[in-house]
Amino acid sequence: MFDTLSYVTPDAEPNSPRISLGAETETGRGWRYALDILWPDGTSTTHEATLSWSDHDHLCGGTQAPSRVMEAVVRLATGVREALPPRFDASTVRRWCPAMDSELVL
Repeated sequence: MFDTLSYVTPDAEPNSPRISLGAETETGRGWRYALDILWPDGTSTTHEATLSWSDHDHLCGGTQAPSRVMEAVVRLATGVREALPPRFDASTVRRWCPAMDSELVL
């Protein structure tokens, strides 16, 4: 786990993954997050996920913190895939889950 967590999934369902976002890093196109996922079977995986400014605007109209949007995107991704690649972008999750815009819970 990371020394500084910006967000940990609250009140997760007993059989759902626990997502821990690490430090938020601003990039030239948006934000990058290091994150850990503790899966229900007890395994833990580490990932790097990115969120562009345009995806942030598209998904929440700028009304939510980027970390909150990224956590919701990762939560959705863990619901549609059994494993996540080491690096991925929010736009990739939209390809995995075409209904992401309507299913995303912020």
